[in-house]
Amino acid sequence: MKAGSSRRDFIRRTLFGGAIASLISRAASPSAKAGSRPVDRRQLGRTGADVSILGLGLGAAFMEQSLGTAHGLLESALAKGINYWDTARGYGPSEGMIAPVLERNRNRVFLASKSDARDYEGFKRDLEQSLHVLGTDYIDLYQLHDLRQHELVNLSAIESGAVRAAREAKDQKTIRAFGITGHASAGLMIECVKRFDPDTVLTIFLATRPDNGRYEDELLPLARSRRIGVIGMKAIRYGRQAKLPATELLRYTLSLDGVHTAVVGLDSLNHLNEDAAVASDFKPMKQADRFDLYQNASSALAGVLAPWDRAGYVDGRVTS
Repeated sequence: MKAGSSRRDFIRRTLFGGAIASLISRAASPSAKAGSRPVDRRQLGRTGADVSILGLGLGAAFMEQSLGTAHGLLESALAKGINYWDTARGYGPSEGMIAPVLERNRNRVFLASKSDARDYEGFKRDLEQSLHVLGTDYIDLYQLHDLRQHELVNLSAIESGAVRAAREAKDQKTIRAFGITGHASAGLMIECVKRFDPDTVLTIFLATRPDNGRYEDELLPLARSRRIGVIGMKAIRYGRQAKLPATELLRYTLSLDGVHTAVVGLDSLNHLNEDAAVASDFKPMKQADRFDLYQNASSALAGVLAPWDRAGYVDGRVTS
């Protein structure tokens, strides 16, 4: 066996041992009783909305479920107090899949969707279509979806186009808040925050501290200073490639000062229960433990390309 492989296997065994011990500890405590405590909530920045610290990602993994299974998962999540639902126009059937459950529970759900449009009319059309398919007269958070690095030179056009449409929709109360999303680079997100002053930002806050830590060290303090709601994504997905413990990866993201919720793909009841257990009576990870996980995760994933850095990646699609 190669030395690199031996070292990586050792790292994985160490991480798994800690994760198992952590799970056993939680299971032995009263707070770990399945379903006994609702998922914790935090105020999503200046939106004023209280959202579950665990959000439902309703993209690729969710859309692979049968409709009956999908609806059952949504109802199970609601029973656990999980009210943050993340969908998008670009997620194919996702909006339509959740509509029946949303209709029965509209006042219990903080609904977030997204538009890929960058122009004024395109954004308005997407919003109208989202409202129609979802069967609601307002969306709590509507976002500019998946900003890419090459768009940095087009921010003026985007601001006079899609961002203007979003601000008008907010004034008209068809949306309650406007946000931006992306995972291309921390620098792009920082520039968009400064330029557009959104209510929320959805981006990557991973244990590997991507972009040399700039998401945590620069973007997060900027968001805190402006009282912007921060939603973490991809906390678990990347780590699965190295079989890192999902619950610890989730704890890492939720322990960062200024992150209000973390969106995780909804793919099975077992994973939902595991994630909800972490997010109920939440115990933040100490800074020293975060640093250890960062070192271990960075070593285990060295040379492994993140899915969203691969050519042809499309956020939220089954083919991604």
